[in-house]
Amino acid sequence: MFSPASRRVAIQSASLNIASSILAQLITSYRSGKASVLASPQSSLLSIDLWAVFQYLIPNLLLTGPNVQWQQLLENTFPGYPIRKGKQKIKIDEDGTGVTVEQKLDIKNTAIKFLLDNTIGASVNTCLFLITLKVLRGGTMDECVATITEGEFWPMMIAGYKLWPLVSLFNLTVVPVEHRVLVGSFVGLFWGIYVVLTTT
Repeated sequence: MFSPASRRVAIQSASLNIASSILAQLITSYRSGKASVLASPQSSLLSIDLWAVFQYLIPNLLLTGPNVQWQQLLENTFPGYPIRKGKQKIKIDEDGTGVTVEQKLDIKNTAIKFLLDNTIGASVNTCLFLITLKVLRGGTMDECVATITEGEFWPMMIAGYKLWPLVSLFNLTVVPVEHRVLVGSFVGLFWGIYVVLTTT
């Protein structure tokens, strides 16, 4: 059972996913000349394929919860700011009313999390996304396997490595663990447009 925080992130992530899917369809429609977003917004909105939106939403809903758990597992196993007895720097306020414990980023743990997130995490996410999408489109088991071994897996992974390592590094060094999936989802708003355009 996922926590209320995880469910909130899932809802926010799903909303961004829907937005990226609709924007991708509008871009495709505009490029193909089927509808002019500028000249006729209502016509463009009526041309939205809701089934296609649903197809991209389902993988997002299925993967958001496990991704939250994955980020928490990484942080619990390799904390970015571990507490070490006797090695914490304590700063006393000027008026002497309080103290602040200065935390130092653990470079080794951060590097391990970065590598795991961009290898195991990225591979599993991409595989599950492509397989779920293929199943929703009526694909057979052989077609699901072919999608991974011969289809979109490696092109999507290579394209992803131009963006997601930077997002991952920012997440691991700046963003609190409970907000990392949401930050990823926000970047995914633009990544989702790319995915829809390349897998439609």
